[in-house]
Amino acid sequence: MSEPGHEPAVLGTRGTAWAPETRLYSDGVVVGKDGEPLVVPPHSGLARVPGTGYLDPVAGSLPGAHEPAPEEVDAWTARLEGAAIPGVDGPYSDMARTALADIEVLTFPNGAAVAAGSPYWRFVWPRDTGFMAVALSLTGRTREARRLLDYVARMQEDDGGWQARYLPDGSGDVPDGRGRQLDGIGWTLWATWFWQRTTGDELGDLGEMAEAATRAALDALDPATHLPTASQDYWEMDVDEVTLGTAAPLLLGLRCAHDLLLDAGASPDAGDAADTAGRHRTARADLAARAARAASGLDTAIHTGFGAHGYRRRFSGSGGYDASVAFLLPPFAPLTRRDPGGVADAWRRAVEATTVANGGVRPGEEWTDLMTAWTPQVSLHALAAAGLGDTALAHRLLSWLDVRRTGLGSLPEKVTEAGRPAAVAPLGLTGATVLIALAVLEGTTLPVPGHGRDGTEGGVRYDPW
Repeated sequence: MSEPGHEPAVLGTRGTAWAPETRLYSDGVVVGKDGEPLVVPPHSGLARVPGTGYLDPVAGSLPGAHEPAPEEVDAWTARLEGAAIPGVDGPYSDMARTALADIEVLTFPNGAAVAAGSPYWRFVWPRDTGFMAVALSLTGRTREARRLLDYVARMQEDDGGWQARYLPDGSGDVPDGRGRQLDGIGWTLWATWFWQRTTGDELGDLGEMAEAATRAALDALDPATHLPTASQDYWEMDVDEVTLGTAAPLLLGLRCAHDLLLDAGASPDAGDAADTAGRHRTARADLAARAARAASGLDTAIHTGFGAHGYRRRFSGSGGYDASVAFLLPPFAPLTRRDPGGVADAWRRAVEATTVANGGVRPGEEWTDLMTAWTPQVSLHALAAAGLGDTALAHRLLSWLDVRRTGLGSLPEKVTEAGRPAAVAPLGLTGATVLIALAVLEGTTLPVPGHGRDGTEGGVRYDPW
């Protein structure tokens, strides 16, 4: 969750876990003269050229906006029209088209996809990038998805993990000292796995990234409990015990790592001898087996540990429910008979417990601002509902998002108590999750990690309901 440290007063009152959001920071973004996203002021009345991310000069001017040539407009329109946009023939057509265009505008020429265009969000979170890469892969924009993944791979730390967020300038520098967030490992491995499943292409350098990320995931697990160490999750708050928001994405990542490492095989240089390639291939196969065993252990620890308390946010059972229980549902994980606590039932309780008066949801019961809704969680619950076949709830949540977009049509980060869009817009994470949810809702079968080639993982057979 892209919560800032401080903002200038002109942005309005900053919402936190304890205080409601009050202002909209931007109407959206357009392509700037440097190819980077340019923020459109709130309530500006400006518009984009239909089907593109370019400012429409007919509606007004904005300093720093790129003035496209006719062929640039035609090329962008062709890209959008050529994409397999989910929901394009239904009531959410404009929301889906705008969400996809927003992801493109939020992507820098070097492949850095920032969470939003405004200050303090204008950074690359591996978590947000993972969802945006999956959405691009899903819509057939696989080359663009690969660019996003390549950028995050270049930011990978020496130990295989990632910082919470990075500058978009390619330097590898971070904007502050908030440190590591382990869930980024899981989301990056999932996005890479999804891209590979979608394209069937060779991983290339992403194979090296996956290998290092797998080792980082294994190193993060306590061999006694099979659970990860305490880490900030998508709440971006320090915690003193493991949360489901960290454990579930790491389980997802380990499941994906098993397949990725087997598919990557050996990627030797042209001059490598055959025996070197063979050793590399064997080493990756051994690492894949370790990932599968670790996933099996973590899966058991989650379902017996978190499950004993109804899959609440904290391992101790304190803190109530939050949206991360959705990470244990399709398309992130199969529903299996290793589900004694009823993940689907826990998810429904989480939605009910976190719904606020304006019809949206807050991140979790511990999030004490009872007024502001967060759109990443609304879209995540829409995705979970679609995956479980609860089309009524999926439509309700997607419709709720659709009518609370900004004047530029973008999905904001938050919605005020009065039902108005608030904070930054667009938020790439929300747009990406909406696109994934729409795909599931219209019947697209997404691959779900945990269904191995032989139906097993680490010696455990997964049987879907």
